Amino acid sequence: MRYDVIVVGAGLGGLTCAALLTQKGLRVLVLDKDLHPGGTSYVFQRGAYKFPMGPLSFSYPGYVSSLLASLGLKEPLEFQRNHFQLIAGDLDLVYSVTPKTLQQELAKKFPREADGLETFFQELEKAIKLVHDIYLWHPDYLPEKLSPLQEKVVQSEYSESRKTRILSWSHAFSGDVLRKYLKNKLLVNFLGSMGTGEPVMSFLTLAVMWNIMSVEGIWYPSWGIQGISDRLAEIIRAGGGGLWLGMPVKRIVVENGQARGIMTADDGFIGADWIVSNADFKTTFLELIESAAVPGEFLERVRNTPYTGSELCVYLGVEAEKIDLSQMRATHLFYCARPGQTEETEPRTDGLNLESKEIEVCRWTDNEPGQAPPGYVGLILRVGFDYDHFARFRTGEKKRAPEYRAYKTELALKLVRVVENIIPGLSGAIELMEVATPLTYQDWGHRYQGSIAGWSWGADWTGNFGRKLLVETPVRNLLTVGIYAASELFMGGVPTAMRTGELAARLILENKI
Repeated sequence: MRYDVIVVGAGLGGLTCAALLTQKGLRVLVLDKDLHPGGTSYVFQRGAYKFPMGPLSFSYPGYVSSLLASLGLKEPLEFQRNHFQLIAGDLDLVYSVTPKTLQQELAKKFPREADGLETFFQELEKAIKLVHDIYLWHPDYLPEKLSPLQEKVVQSEYSESRKTRILSWSHAFSGDVLRKYLKNKLLVNFLGSMGTGEPVMSFLTLAVMWNIMSVEGIWYPSWGIQGISDRLAEIIRAGGGGLWLGMPVKRIVVENGQARGIMTADDGFIGADWIVSNADFKTTFLELIESAAVPGEFLERVRNTPYTGSELCVYLGVEAEKIDLSQMRATHLFYCARPGQTEETEPRTDGLNLESKEIEVCRWTDNEPGQAPPGYVGLILRVGFDYDHFARFRTGEKKRAPEYRAYKTELALKLVRVVENIIPGLSGAIELMEVATPLTYQDWGHRYQGSIAGWSWGADWTGNFGRKLLVETPVRNLLTVGIYAASELFMGGVPTAMRTGELAARLILENKI
């Protein structure tokens, strides 16, 4: 059977695109390596616990609700706000608050910086007001060929003054802006990274991130993130679409510059008028497509533009009565025991000093209390790690060197001991522990070198493709969706993935009519 559209990968972008197209009567086939829909937007079970494979929560709940409602999902969908806290050296604050409230809190903690904070926040709030709906009216966030409605919106909203300001902010390095007003390094790093890292974003991207954190907020859906994936899969099947799980795609077939179909792992060919890839960008163009079928300059850009890094993730089942969570005043806590300290040499862990790293602690069962047994809580510890640190242990797909398990367990226990500074009793309360590394994200999450958060957010790279939306590609009738189909996560992870799926479906429908 020949299809109108084949979607490679059943992540949220691919599922959204396929659901919208099946509702319009197109013949759609979705294929995925995994046996569940949603990619990393799902949960896995260990013993009596369930844990998330990827996203813990997301922003723009109104957009997500509206999109799901447009697909006919009438079941009530509610959202619970997740808050974020930072403990770094002497700094301890919940920062998922309005910009004004955050400014006031910081002025109390850094009274000598009060005037600089006021000036910086005035500029930040101007930028936030401009970017909160930028994806609706800025040409870089829309398809290259606009629909009549999109043209009208762009003409109405994309004024010369807005264009000038956005261009200025996109070229302004956030660290330079912050240091113009503020002296304290910890304060500059916090406002420039929402943590302890050095600022790397443009001021425009920084405004996007603070809009997500402070204005839109980060939320958890009552269906669970996996529940969104399951419901989209149901829509596809109910509309007559095919959803082949456990079916890897070996290659996207391109002939004379146009996508023609796919080859499955058993070398079977399936043809289609359109191919939509929900595989990440590098996997799509460096692994699934013959290099000769892609313009060389574009291929080099894909190859040379970096992704965000990966992480070590430790999932814990913990006896609640044995730990003290009183220092955690939010669902998500970012903790750095010694901010700014360089890593020291220590035996058996390659010189890693985890006390100098920023560690995220998530009380997962705040969102999903039923995913741990009574009297226990699920905690998640995450810390950034380069893929290269673990690459030596990978001997093949889902194959590891003998010493891998002991090494990652040692690192995980060391991470637990660091976190015990803020959660006393943690080491002795653990009933279950599972550890994921960049290799896990590569082989089970199907992310190129274990990347977890899209393209690099660095100011030097975010403009490398010339525009923010990367749904359209140089290969005719090949579209991409998912978090790598945008050069920055302008709505955060989940809604950006779904937005790219929505736009890809619109492009196909406009070309079909």
